[in-house]
Amino acid sequence: MRALEWFLIAGVACALLAAPLQAQADHDMASHAKAAVPPGKPLSEAQNADGSTGPDDKTHAGHEETGHSHDESTVPKVATLLPGYGNGGFPITTTVPQAQAFFSNGMELAAAFAHKAAIAAMVEAVRLDPACAMCLWGEALVSGPTINYESEPKERAPLLIMARKARTLAAKTGTARERALIEALIPRYLPGKDTHARDVAYAAAMQKVAARFPEDNEIAVLAADALMVSSFAKDAEDFDHKAMDGAITLLEAVLKRAGEHTPAIHFYIHATEVSGEPAKAERYADKLAALAPNASHLVHMPSHTFFWVGRYQDAADTNWRAVEIGKANAKRLGLPEPKGVWDLPYHSHNVIFGLGGAMMAGDPRTALNLARPLVAHSAEREKAEPFSQMLAAAGYFAMARFDDPAAVLALPEPKLPYLKAARHYARGEALVWLRDLAAAKAELAAIPAQVVEGKIDRDHRAPEQMLGIARGVLEGRIAMAEGRTKDAVKAFTAAAEIEETKDFMQFSDPPAFWYPVRRDVAAALLASGDAAGARAAAEDSLRLRPRDAVAEEVLRRAEGAVARVH
Repeated sequence: MRALEWFLIAGVACALLAAPLQAQADHDMASHAKAAVPPGKPLSEAQNADGSTGPDDKTHAGHEETGHSHDESTVPKVATLLPGYGNGGFPITTTVPQAQAFFSNGMELAAAFAHKAAIAAMVEAVRLDPACAMCLWGEALVSGPTINYESEPKERAPLLIMARKARTLAAKTGTARERALIEALIPRYLPGKDTHARDVAYAAAMQKVAARFPEDNEIAVLAADALMVSSFAKDAEDFDHKAMDGAITLLEAVLKRAGEHTPAIHFYIHATEVSGEPAKAERYADKLAALAPNASHLVHMPSHTFFWVGRYQDAADTNWRAVEIGKANAKRLGLPEPKGVWDLPYHSHNVIFGLGGAMMAGDPRTALNLARPLVAHSAEREKAEPFSQMLAAAGYFAMARFDDPAAVLALPEPKLPYLKAARHYARGEALVWLRDLAAAKAELAAIPAQVVEGKIDRDHRAPEQMLGIARGVLEGRIAMAEGRTKDAVKAFTAAAEIEETKDFMQFSDPPAFWYPVRRDVAAALLASGDAAGARAAAEDSLRLRPRDAVAEEVLRRAEGAVARVH
């Protein structure tokens, strides 16, 4: 997420320098000085508009996207070549030039996670040349699982038929390279309930193909993708580190040979983020959007690097551009406004990631132009999974941080329980800013300690934790406003400890709660006179979010206070 300078840091820091220590802990308060931000900027990865997942909710647990919207309305009604989605196509055996063109475009679209469009392109390639083995292979490949979207046995059965037919065709006319690719795909779709085992078998087969053709970039990327998919098992506590490391090794070799290979850059960003080494992808992330200007997902992708290296404004900006591309695509496809754009794959993910970057960067214009439509759309929902509600709460957090308190207090009550809690939190923040602390305490009391009755299952665990974070932060905010700094430290610490649990921190694309509460702990400690404790807490916060201007400013003040004492 970085093509621009992180130009807001100086302004944020200066604002904090002028603010009282109490307002530092109340880190959002200063933003209300800019509260009445008009929609200046007019306003496609896994959550739907309200954060809900795709129709079948078959996703790789713990990973970035939370499902695909595979709505047929997102595909052109007439087969069309779609430029601007990067590269990754390659020559195949066919006598029909247009079949070659649609095949290559299908590979580009698939690597850009334009899933339905990729399938449609491959279907057209097969129609144009029914004897093309690789066109059938392409359709079977792009119709299968990805790092974001699982594929059930019943979905794989027809793909096995395609792959076997492709093998028959390739036996007559295919090259050795083509026959190897087709043969490797078949194990992925063999019958059996254990689809993860099938993905592991495909990854192993592709590794052998990559070893056979060591200088082939496209094969290396396909093998890396296969390894990444195989590294995520349903309900597993962790990913397969060996498989992910193997993918990184393959991708780095490709990028050394071809530094503008967009599928390699895409998957390298994912892999280095998952492995905890996002900075390794930064120089490639800076290139990606320009290489695939029409691919909203690839325009968005650099944010997965930018956010984790502290380039929050760039994260906001690149997602803003991805949202704009989504809106243009919705208009091109004739989808109804305003609902249509929300049905596009990954649009909500772009919105929510953009919010994460904008809030951390202190960018009210981008944040509010993303948050207001999200809140309006989410409030109308009558049904959504708990996880989806947790993600959509980002809209309320952004309005609490940046909007006019009157606008926050005027928000209608949503229908869903976790969004109701997010609204109470936002109202409480607004009321603290207005110094109506009695009303703020009423909003705090209205945030339930628990929505679920009885035992909390896995699907509800993180949303329930979000309730505790919201309650702790608002309780701390009220305590700071009343000058009860030690109580604030206690409340913020309780919230930070929940936020930093393994269960909650797995939601990191972007983090489900938008900032590290540990920085509030630092500010409250500093206000209470514990400069050394404040310094330690600020350093901990910066390990969670590097180059965070608020935490950096608290750290600077804490270090100054420690120096004065000594």
